[in-house]
Amino acid sequence: MCGFVGFSDPGGPDGPARTTAGRMLAALAHRGPDGTGWCRHAGLTLAHCALTFVDPEGAGQPFRSASGAVSLVLNGELYNHGELRRELAATGFVPRTGSDTEVLTELYERHGTAVLERVRGMYAFAAHDARTGATVLARDPLGKKPLYYARIPGGIAFASELTALLCHPEVSPAPDTDALADYLVLRAFPAPKSACAQVRKVRPGAFVRYADGSLTETEHWRPRVGPAPGARTPRAGEAAERFEELLRAAVARRVTSTGRRLGVLLSGGLDSSVVAALAQELSPGRPVPTFSAGFEDTDFDETPHARAVARHLGTEHHVVRIGGAELAAVVEQEYAHADEPLADPSLLPTRLVCRAARERVRGVLTGDGADELLLGYRYFQAERTIDALLRHIPAPRLAAAATLTARALPVRSGNLPAAQALRRLAQGLGAAPEHRFHLANAPFAPAALATVLGPAARGALDGHRPFAEIARLLTAQPGPLSGLQRAQLAVVAHFLRDVILTKADRGGMRSALELRSPFLDVDLVEYGNSLPEGLKLRGLTGKYLLRRIAAPWLPRRTVRRTKLGFRAPLARLLREELRPLLLDTLAAPALERGGLLDPAAVRALTDDHLSGRRDTSRALWALLTYQLWYEGPGRGARPARPLPLALPEEIHRAP
Repeated sequence: MCGFVGFSDPGGPDGPARTTAGRMLAALAHRGPDGTGWCRHAGLTLAHCALTFVDPEGAGQPFRSASGAVSLVLNGELYNHGELRRELAATGFVPRTGSDTEVLTELYERHGTAVLERVRGMYAFAAHDARTGATVLARDPLGKKPLYYARIPGGIAFASELTALLCHPEVSPAPDTDALADYLVLRAFPAPKSACAQVRKVRPGAFVRYADGSLTETEHWRPRVGPAPGARTPRAGEAAERFEELLRAAVARRVTSTGRRLGVLLSGGLDSSVVAALAQELSPGRPVPTFSAGFEDTDFDETPHARAVARHLGTEHHVVRIGGAELAAVVEQEYAHADEPLADPSLLPTRLVCRAARERVRGVLTGDGADELLLGYRYFQAERTIDALLRHIPAPRLAAAATLTARALPVRSGNLPAAQALRRLAQGLGAAPEHRFHLANAPFAPAALATVLGPAARGALDGHRPFAEIARLLTAQPGPLSGLQRAQLAVVAHFLRDVILTKADRGGMRSALELRSPFLDVDLVEYGNSLPEGLKLRGLTGKYLLRRIAAPWLPRRTVRRTKLGFRAPLARLLREELRPLLLDTLAAPALERGGLLDPAAVRALTDDHLSGRRDTSRALWALLTYQLWYEGPGRGARPARPLPLALPEEIHRAP
């Protein structure tokens, strides 16, 4: 795990390129505390900071192929690098190191981007081929590792984080107002957009090729949902056996690909408990470290469930106690320096539990991805119910009934109270199935953006299409999909890839902690996606297949638990610990300076929430996190001191 930067380099003395690379890399120092490297190769400068997992003695980057034709930097890990190394050895190639980066570099020289069909792991990499002059930027199928890029005069610049890319003198921090409109609906900037107008993200499962002044994007993988046309439907027992086999392999691949000890982020829910059970099975006689977040607010606290699972499995369990003061401190200390705004408040406890875990391990396994893969969210249960109701009740009447019921329910500030859930559900009832999840969880409905956006951003609403990426992936499906399948694909296309995995990377790598997600192993994802709905959502029971598999490993109560969700007590935080920061950051003078947000509309939302008239915390959190980034020193700030860059002669010498 690590970070890298690069940019087109016209030549000349080393000094200016080294200084620019060092300043860019300084913004990534948290991602790689174990060493740095850089090189200039055929018109491109590359630099890298490392968090070593595989072959720490010989894994310096950038890596140069044995022939000298290809230079490459990798962020992430290839879990099948041992198998690929043996294939290379069979051709007569003698590796110089045990590094997965060396394997990828040599395979890239031989096969080019076709190598993406063979590697398994979580990764983003940049490769430069002196034979063609082409630079390729690639991301893994689900987008577990980030990669930003920008066109600059005479070429391209790129980095693992937006903040680092903005340290290049030719990259502007000017905001993208169209992407801001997306953000206020979707809670994140959907790839390929970013918060800055000049900057783009490489899409998950895609690569960007830059050569001779032109830039092209190609997808090497895309999510597909539903059985293949004509495929035989497996029996439940057969499907459970195959799913368990793939899941075991996915956990083993992530545990055994490194000699370092790994922990597990254990919430006490089904997904992370299954991962912990399999990880402990692979570590007989040595307890696996498990970590959970304990909240002062009992509505959000899952530690009793996590402790029960830890006792049952015999893990070495650690509880990180989190109160309002700790959550507020993360916001005040770090959000102005954030890489890019992300309006998911669960980033706060994720950041704190990852920071504590890093004191004992360098990497952890997570249960991320199971809910999207196996229809575990309550939303999917609601979607099935809505689909049945809409056959008999018009959408407007159903939405009105949900709203009236929500008003009649008692108000409380707990973890997604029923009234709040019903109000959100009513927002999306008139929409297509693929839009309902996002509308139900949106900080702002698309129709409300004209009110909250300021004069400098309202032009972005002309032809605004926040669900364009979802529509693109739906259009690419090989056959017709049910409403539930369309909903599942939409959740994977944006919420999983742009929100959940962004949170995981940012929450972990801020402390140089690697997060690995076995449920997002590509082989497992493809198999799970190919299964019929009934093996994932049985009646209104989500993750049916996983519950069936987990029964012999876990306490019965854990197997039968409904999902709670990993959330922070946001509504209370904004009224109490974060109140001064909220009022200061969203004050009219600050908003008027940028012209992106309407001060009167923001003030009304703030007054409503602080007075207790209504809960506007979701909208305020999106506005607060964006404005902290927009006004913060991290946006486009050039580090005063470049990071010192090493140049291992035997690997990095330019031809």
